[in-house]
Amino acid sequence: MPFRTTLNMIGGAVNTVTEFYEDVVETVREVTPEPIIQATDYVSDLLEKGFAASPMGIAERGAAVAGKEVTKATGSPLVGGAVEVGLGVLIPGGSAPAPKPLIKGATPIVQQAARTAGPTPPMGPQTPALAGAGPQITMRGGSVSLQPPTVMKAVTATDAPTLAGVRGGVQTGADLVSGAQGKRLIKRDLDIEGYRNTIETKVNEMKALRELRGDPKRLKEFVNNASPELQAYWKAEKGNIDKIISRLDGNKKNAQEGLSRAQSNVLPFDTTKRAAEIGSSENVNYFRSKVGLTAKKAEESARAVQGYLEQHHLFPKGMSAAFFGKMDELISKGKATKDDLILMAEFTANQGRRTGDVKANLINMAKDPHNELHTILRAQGAELKKSDYVRMLENVDNVDDLLVKWRELLSGDAAYNIETAKIWEPLDDLLKEIQK
Repeated sequence: MPFRTTLNMIGGAVNTVTEFYEDVVETVREVTPEPIIQATDYVSDLLEKGFAASPMGIAERGAAVAGKEVTKATGSPLVGGAVEVGLGVLIPGGSAPAPKPLIKGATPIVQQAARTAGPTPPMGPQTPALAGAGPQITMRGGSVSLQPPTVMKAVTATDAPTLAGVRGGVQTGADLVSGAQGKRLIKRDLDIEGYRNTIETKVNEMKALRELRGDPKRLKEFVNNASPELQAYWKAEKGNIDKIISRLDGNKKNAQEGLSRAQSNVLPFDTTKRAAEIGSSENVNYFRSKVGLTAKKAEESARAVQGYLEQHHLFPKGMSAAFFGKMDELISKGKATKDDLILMAEFTANQGRRTGDVKANLINMAKDPHNELHTILRAQGAELKKSDYVRMLENVDNVDDLLVKWRELLSGDAAYNIETAKIWEPLDDLLKEIQK
């Protein structure tokens, strides 16, 4: 399938160059850090200044400038080249060639994209949806591989309560992927891959440091060829291996938390613009985002909180991540589809228990009550470790069995966690008032 066709199916059809770039820039903002966001602003600025008379030239120049800015900001020509290529092949109409790569290492990506690129067909009702965002880019050890997209086969689940529990009802064979949902799946897959790579890297680095502790020569050689992060820790901690391992272990735990969050965020977020249009910000990403942290700060001031509030996920992220992760596993084995994953998440949202980082799934809590809540829930067995849920699902080998267990969880421990968290801090405040 043509590379540009794949991207068009995921991103949705656009009618004008300006609308197209608004769509692209929004997608890039969702999946990239600040330096790349700044680079993509170049394209928008050109369009706003009236340069749309030569849209293809704008697109090519914008892609090239974005790539160069990313290279400069990140220090990675490979990342910059990938960004230039990614923006370049997104040019609508199929008439403009992919831009020249910034480095030799990006050439295989460009060559494959150029070989398969063709005119972008219009979206139609018969166009199949795609799993995992078109070509899958995997980066390991500095190498880049580009796999072809996997065609979705729509909902395979037959579990009647789940199918009926989605708004409007869903039939086996339904196609649940919209343009916005496709973009979310792209971001989710990339995040999951990135966090897993980080976890693997940190585990291997810690293992190597422990094994080479008694071999100074090989240890020094390993550090000299290790990641820039490990090298920075080595310098900062003056070679103290225990302290370096502790910092790497912290990185691993942060990545594990990030992985759970990535797995939990299946459904697309509303943008703040969309939230303003519909008069609800419940489905906006509020976890550690600018808008969420601003709201938290306002609440801290209104409540005259000493210190700061912590964001708490009502539906525990480890719990939902384990179940969604199991569906990902079934998908990877060809026993489920991305539509089944979406079905699972849509069912949950329709029960008023959306997972992930949306405002609807977050409350702000003072540190002590927050810690006490988790301690009590774990002592009661209502909130287990993610690894416990993973083990519980180990023998599940089909979609319907997983959905049955998912529904049981939603009406059981998940519901208990959500409702307990909502009343926990008000109850704590009441008890303090009584004690006074």
